[in-house]
Amino acid sequence: MNCIFCEIITKREKAYIIHENDHVCCILDINPINKGHVLVIPKKHYIEFTDVDQESLYNVIITAQKIANVIEKTFQADGITIMQNNGIFKDVDHYHMHVFPRFQNDGFSWVEPDIDVMEEDLIAIGKTLKTEYLKGDV
Repeated sequence: MNCIFCEIITKREKAYIIHENDHVCCILDINPINKGHVLVIPKKHYIEFTDVDQESLYNVIITAQKIANVIEKTFQADGITIMQNNGIFKDVDHYHMHVFPRFQNDGFSWVEPDIDVMEEDLIAIGKTLKTEYLKGDV
């Protein structure tokens, strides 16, 4: 396995580390959406969000919250975006969370497709998801 984030965590690869502890490593994104874009990376290697153990996930989200506060104050941001990608949409095969400052008219956008969903679809989808969730197989 050749993982750039594991290399950064073990100090075999250069990075601009903002914070680290026993559970997470926070680095500046070298291809930022905006200046101050930070990646919060669990030190244990997981590929997908759904694979991450609860202790690591807890530390990722709590650290992301603290980093968001620092970013917002430091850059006087109009807001903060916190996101992560899974599957073919992620750029590194090591789970990580993005935290970055947002500014009015910064050019970043979330494009929502124009999809019509009928009420009976919402009811059916909701019932299916609720049933699967309650099974506890996940």
